[in-house]
Amino acid sequence: MFEWIRGLRKKSAPARKLRSRGEGNDTERVELAEFAPGMLPFLGLTAYLQLELYEAATRAVSGAPTLEAKEVLARVAGLTLAKHQRLTDEIRRRDEEPHVVMAPFSRVIDEYVERIDTADWHQHVLSLYLVGGLFDDFFASLAEGMRDGYRAQAIEILSSDSGRTEVRELLADALAADEGLSSWLALWGRRLVGDTLLVSRAVLLLSEHRAFDADEVEPVFTELIADHIRRMDGLGLTA
Repeated sequence: MFEWIRGLRKKSAPARKLRSRGEGNDTERVELAEFAPGMLPFLGLTAYLQLELYEAATRAVSGAPTLEAKEVLARVAGLTLAKHQRLTDEIRRRDEEPHVVMAPFSRVIDEYVERIDTADWHQHVLSLYLVGGLFDDFFASLAEGMRDGYRAQAIEILSSDSGRTEVRELLADALAADEGLSSWLALWGRRLVGDTLLVSRAVLLLSEHRAFDADEVEPVFTELIADHIRRMDGLGLTA
């Protein structure tokens, strides 16, 4: 997998429109939005993911080494919790209970969180930055394919400010102050890729519009890795 990732760094980032395997110009083009799930599963999954990201941000606050870091991460926690609450408000508007709608997706997200858990504060904050940004973009793109009046609002929620620019600046300052931190965090960033792809694969299986086909979704995974690489490169880390 790492050889594949290194190869991607030499290419331009793939567009949001994805090409399935095949020969010639008539090959069917596949968009990520075509794999959109139904609205309630989407709301349950994204609401639970935002809740986990909120909890991750609060844990980062408690271990932060400076008051500035605590303030930045507390803001991230607040913004993420606000996203969760807006999504659960919509679940309630549809006469459903959030905990019931989120429950089917708790296992896959909980297992993912356990796999990327770390006691190291810098690794934890890097996970918050990379994973939060990647999944917000991924789910906002998926939402474009939903046939529901809430579609535009869902995209707006997931695309709204999450304070990650400030988190990136915290990480950049830490990397500048400690040369040894770069290789340590680069290894951790690579570690996140495989587990993130497992979650993304599980999400695409929920599609109501398109059957899962490994050949078709490979470009989706290529795009996810390219987004990951861009964030890593922005910190001067080698993916």
